[in-house]
Amino acid sequence: MKKKIIVLIILIVLIIGSVVGGVIYYINYQKSMEEQQKYEENLQKEEEILNTIKNNYSEIVKTTKETKLYKLIDDNYEEIGKISNDVNLTLNTIENITLDNKYLKLANIDYYVYYEDIIPSNISEEEKYYNNYIPFDNTIITKSPTNFYIDDKLVYSINESLQFSVIINEDDYYYVKFDDRLLAIKKDNVEKEVTSNQNTSVAEEIAVLNYHFFYDPNKGEVCNEIICLTTDKFEEQLKYLKDNGFYTATMKDMSLWMQKKIQLPKKTAVITIDDGAMGTDTHLIELLEKYDLHGTLFLITAWWPKEKYVSDNLEIQSHGNDIHNFQGEALYKTKQQLLTDFQLSIQALDGENTAFCYPFYAHNMTVRSAVKESGFQIAFVGGNRKASQSNDLYQINRYVIYSYTTLNQFINMVN
Repeated sequence: MKKKIIVLIILIVLIIGSVVGGVIYYINYQKSMEEQQKYEENLQKEEEILNTIKNNYSEIVKTTKETKLYKLIDDNYEEIGKISNDVNLTLNTIENITLDNKYLKLANIDYYVYYEDIIPSNISEEEKYYNNYIPFDNTIITKSPTNFYIDDKLVYSINESLQFSVIINEDDYYYVKFDDRLLAIKKDNVEKEVTSNQNTSVAEEIAVLNYHFFYDPNKGEVCNEIICLTTDKFEEQLKYLKDNGFYTATMKDMSLWMQKKIQLPKKTAVITIDDGAMGTDTHLIELLEKYDLHGTLFLITAWWPKEKYVSDNLEIQSHGNDIHNFQGEALYKTKQQLLTDFQLSIQALDGENTAFCYPFYAHNMTVRSAVKESGFQIAFVGGNRKASQSNDLYQINRYVIYSYTTLNQFINMVN
């Protein structure tokens, strides 16, 4: 009887052990399966995140909404500000994207954006024309937050007080370099200004050069007027400017400089061409592109279409629409006739009205008033002297380049 009880107890223990073992095995199996499933889900999620990072990354991206801006502080990404929707950004180049790249560093400043807040952009980088400007001696220190604008649109807001050199000094804004672009800060966002002597030579006067016709005698071309210039002489002058490090300013540059809103380098010259006639659409463009210098064509828009003069090195401004038929024609027009002519010219130039050049250098109070009312910011005459910030904005001097102008005379003009 005793033996039977012992055997029964052993069997009960074995059964209980088997059941408990089975339950433990089942629990462990389920747990293992859940962990495996969770592991696989995490792998899939990480793969999806990595693919999203790769899809959203590009050297040029744009924000898809109002986006948080982060700063790396003690190995933590802390929110430091925000970027508006649809703002283009340049990111650091990444050769091999990993999951560590959820926060992507901006290329030109020590701030980061989150990978979910951006998409690739096909907008090319803006032209960095302002890199030729000489910063003013005043450095500004902003209030926090520092707000940056482009065309009155808020672009960045950063919860820090920052310090900048002033590139452009407008009436209500200071323009500064931030994120390798030119951005505006409202003057009421500035805590204080500090004067810093940068000892950089700036232009106090600028030679504005006035050309007309270009021809190549080696190709049998002939031009007998005193405002004709051979391609050899023109190239000699451009080569001098290039070899000696001259910046050839745009009309926007000149407008800002004349208003004392920017500073330009001491070695600055302006190349202007009147009319649009012989050699302008060929020799002029070829040589400007060869030496990578900038020129401005004052075009008679009723005579030639602007499409004849397409070049990244040549901008087109107004020489009137059809008031170049005889010397001093503009002086015989009423103000309304002038306004009508100028409006036709502006329309032909797709609304461009930064600068105007008086045909035959002829102007009086009526002509100047019509130019100003048409929205032109500056206008050019002759005068054969350097442009100065003391000039009237609508009577800026130029040097006329003649067929007999020597290289030494040219050198004296620009220096």
